[in-house]
Amino acid sequence: MKVLLCYFSGTGNTKKVVDKYVEAFNKNDATVDVYKIEENNFNYKIEDYDMIGFGYPVHAFNAPSIILKFAKTLPKVNTTKNVFIIKTSGEPLKLNNISSLKLTKILKRKGYKVTNEYHYVMPYNIIFRHTDNMAYKMWQAAENVVPIDCKEILDEKKSLLKRVFLGGLLAWVFRIEFWGGRFNGKRYKVNENCVHCNRCVNTCPMHNITIENGEFHFGKNCIMCMRCSFYCPRNAIKIGLFEKWKVNGAYNFNNKNDNEEDKHKKYCKKSYIKYFAKCEEKIKNAQVGAATEPSHETKDDDVEDAVNA
Repeated sequence: MKVLLCYFSGTGNTKKVVDKYVEAFNKNDATVDVYKIEENNFNYKIEDYDMIGFGYPVHAFNAPSIILKFAKTLPKVNTTKNVFIIKTSGEPLKLNNISSLKLTKILKRKGYKVTNEYHYVMPYNIIFRHTDNMAYKMWQAAENVVPIDCKEILDEKKSLLKRVFLGGLLAWVFRIEFWGGRFNGKRYKVNENCVHCNRCVNTCPMHNITIENGEFHFGKNCIMCMRCSFYCPRNAIKIGLFEKWKVNGAYNFNNKNDNEEDKHKKYCKKSYIKYFAKCEEKIKNAQVGAATEPSHETKDDDVEDAVNA
């Protein structure tokens, strides 16, 4: 199996999941080429691959505009090409399921067929800051489930997320964020904490930040990926109308401290409980399935790794 995995990651959550997929594919003897969409140097031949993957963070219950624009540039295929989708977001709401609707339509018109899609909860980079312990739990769940999902893809077991009533309409309404991001992005500012490290300029995926005569300028191409403000070492970037929602600084995904104070522990509490329970159930089912395999067959390394992690 030869796989092409195309992804966009704002602040690294999606990249962590994509990297885990690459590891899982490799353990199953699948060859994976990874394309970082923001690099704008796509030179792969689609016909050389058995399957195409897309990875992205959910933006206002939609795939980011950079993902949709990239999908529109893909060539049409004469033979149906199967596609899997990997998405990440900060909460396990069902509304996140609609984020792939537009992408699926674009791909369908070109001859691609989405057969599998998976959603992994990872910590917010805007709205509020999850605790490091919650980030740890999120990553543990994703890290253990990804190999199982990867095996499902390789075994050609179709798995699609449940659709939401009026999902297409809702997704269309929420796509106002594309326009809103450009509007709000022009209102970003840099305060006196700035040490002119230029990290924001050099890492912006849209090349939207420039410096003229020592002053920072934010253009009209912002997609609100939050990379600039999240990773600013001096917390010097003000994010316009959403300043009160700003999250700054990388998470510690290794913090096992259950006693860490969580100011937002009631936020979507039932949804998080349900999400983690589903992950545990999937791991348990994989364990049972591995245990009941005929002894003359080789146990899949990824499933074994997942259930023993």
